[in-house]
Amino acid sequence: MKTLMVVDPQMCTECNDCITACRKEHGVARAKKTSTVPLFCLQCHPDKAPCKRICPTGAIKEENGTLIVDEDACILCRLCMIACPVGMLVINDEKKSVQKCTLCMDCDRIIPACVEACKDNVLKIFSVEDLEDLKKDMSYVNVFEEALKVYKDKI
Repeated sequence: MKTLMVVDPQMCTECNDCITACRKEHGVARAKKTSTVPLFCLQCHPDKAPCKRICPTGAIKEENGTLIVDEDACILCRLCMIACPVGMLVINDEKKSVQKCTLCMDCDRIIPACVEACKDNVLKIFSVEDLEDLKKDMSYVNVFEEALKVYKDKI
């Protein structure tokens, strides 16, 4: 099942709790803070993800619809970091590997650490199927159509 992170920028209070929780969970923050809101991996389609397509060792692999970095196969060439359209791959110096957001699917969490830490309910997780159901609700149609125009070629 393909899962996506949705951020409500108008609700964000810039507290950094999501970034702190990610760093605590993974040893390095896999999300970044812009001047106003957190920025997360776009969770690109596994067949189209620039980071996976450019990796010379095949270290970025699909597991259950999510791309995960095989730390043993990563040679730290940083090509994936350059290819990422939003620059969301980071280096974990301790593990000597590139890492990316997996929505915490690579650890024993049901809810991603960042979502759980967000006291303002800014971060939400949806499956692609959930989004299709929401599109049928007429109050969301205009919002989804505008979002799809922006992100159509990126996911």
